[in-house]
Amino acid sequence: MTPSGPLSLVGVLLLGVVSSQTVDRSVEELTNKNTDFAARLYRAVASRTDDNVFLSTMALSTALAALLSATSGPTQDQLLQGLSLAGLDPQTLPGSVAANLKQGVAVLPSQTFQVSSSYQDLVRTKFGGYFQSLTFTEPQATTTINRWAQEQTGAKVQKVVTFLDPQTQLLLATVASYQSRFSPSFNASLTQDERFYVSRYQVVMVPMMFRADKYFLAYDRSLKAGMMSSSSSVAS
Repeated sequence: MTPSGPLSLVGVLLLGVVSSQTVDRSVEELTNKNTDFAARLYRAVASRTDDNVFLSTMALSTALAALLSATSGPTQDQLLQGLSLAGLDPQTLPGSVAANLKQGVAVLPSQTFQVSSSYQDLVRTKFGGYFQSLTFTEPQATTTINRWAQEQTGAKVQKVVTFLDPQTQLLLATVASYQSRFSPSFNASLTQDERFYVSRYQVVMVPMMFRADKYFLAYDRSLKAGMMSSSSSVAS
């Protein structure tokens, strides 16, 4: 099938991060709320462009959850609402609910910015957080952050930043790499080059996987994205 316009890619990593086996109800509830956050975020971004969109909502929600741990009062309430976590206790939220996930959280203050030791301990314990004071006016700061990202993801993520505002006082960085297998798997011998719409006017040929099966198809007009499901898997 040839699309009539640019293809919208929805990168909602939290849709499949929980095992199909029996899971704790609190983790299942958290995953559903994170999925709602991912869908709302994608809707907000996709509504402003006709280009392809890919969002790593896992990394963003992890960063905001780490920030949430340091807040209270109205600020905490607004973050909980924005993350679709209203009604949940921030102190009981797990740092990660995914298997096969490599992720990292870094709190990077300037040399003159003080971060409380209690917050450092909390982020280290809950998220495996990394702390280092940087001089944001020096190019070495960019190199340090990108090297950290490579170490956290097994070199799957090469660059997190290319430019830093020299007036930065505190940078909260997150990075995530998730790997899983399709079930049932695709037959590699059926892979062939097909057209991919980079934009409305740019088309490239890329290897695409194929599999014949019976699927349920749906289209979410508010998300501008299709949903396809079979008896064994769901993809968007």
